[in-house]
Amino acid sequence: MQKMLTSFGLLLGTFAPAAMATCPHLPQGTDVQWEESSGQSHRVCRAIDADGNQLLGVMFTEGKPLKLSRRNRVEEGTIGGREVHWYRPEIAQADAAEKRVTVLELSDDRYAQVWIDANDPEQLRRALNLAARLALY
Repeated sequence: MQKMLTSFGLLLGTFAPAAMATCPHLPQGTDVQWEESSGQSHRVCRAIDADGNQLLGVMFTEGKPLKLSRRNRVEEGTIGGREVHWYRPEIAQADAAEKRVTVLELSDDRYAQVWIDANDPEQLRRALNLAARLALY
């Protein structure tokens, strides 16, 4: 039985890097909490504020999750001290006035896709500020 459990644990470890990635620590004083979900090869972390609004989302995956078009590049910024380019996503949705997305390579073919669905410029500013303070590894 112990051998079987050990084998199962090793098997899980083979697939665990992206799926078991934990949500990054949220900066103190942000009044935001993570709402987490996961699948076989990914983990999604959604930063929800006190009013129930999602400020931003982070999806950890193995392999690059999406290709971003340079023509959709909107602005430069940082995430955890790393320089990034923010893009407007290709898919248009009417429910969010300001949308942004970026992808960071973490390590060992692991990636973090970060997205923002802001309802107004103030919410976009808050989300970009929060993203800048996240440490993604």
